[in-house]
Amino acid sequence: MRVLARHLVIGSAAVVLLGGMATPTQAAAYDYHPSEADWSDCPKIPRNARTDTWSCVFIITVGGTMKLGKIEQDISQPLRITVAQGRLEDGSAAAAFGGVKGDRMKVPGGLIGAPFEVPKLTDVYVETQGTGRVDAGPIFPTNVGVKLRMIHSLLGKKCYIGGDADPILLKPDVTSLDLTSIDGVPVFKVTAKDSRFAVPKASGCGLNWGLVNTAVNVRAGLPSPSGNNSAEFQWFVRGKSYTELPGLAP
Repeated sequence: MRVLARHLVIGSAAVVLLGGMATPTQAAAYDYHPSEADWSDCPKIPRNARTDTWSCVFIITVGGTMKLGKIEQDISQPLRITVAQGRLEDGSAAAAFGGVKGDRMKVPGGLIGAPFEVPKLTDVYVETQGTGRVDAGPIFPTNVGVKLRMIHSLLGKKCYIGGDADPILLKPDVTSLDLTSIDGVPVFKVTAKDSRFAVPKASGCGLNWGLVNTAVNVRAGLPSPSGNNSAEFQWFVRGKSYTELPGLAP
């Protein structure tokens, strides 16, 4: 992530020097088109923030895979992550959480796993949500906390893997980065990987009965320690200075 932030600065300068000309790319993945809506989840920054050092970073995940315990999940729907980082008046680094929003995705194997799945009856969906957790890194925010809501009529409305107090902490490493453009807007096309995160047990499933939670944990192979899980993300990334977001600055 530190590499990504460094390239955001360098790449943005290159766009200015080149008159905004970057290699065009097709917005094929989920037909993503940059817009002002990308900044809708930028958080307010602290009162003691040095505004000129803060940036809001918008990341949209347009593809990839995740392995969580025994479940391997293609990222088949867009996932939007918004975070911010800068410095405070005392010179220390700080980060702010904006949001994590993901459309629900169907879980391979459903409620009881292949080959016993029955279409519609055993279909389970997962929805990624933010927990509000983010830490300041040397340059770019890190340890973005997420939780996964498992969706099925038998699981109730509060069945989660991870939670606000025990999140899945993502800290991806950037493996490739290219400056490109969509609709004439400079964006970064990024591939990132993470194999260090742990996945906690499920909770709140059914009526939070131990038996239902246990069934979900057995199905998913949870808890799953660091090194047993992995993720690869395909991102488009944009950044914007808080000097251009006056309503969110002190």
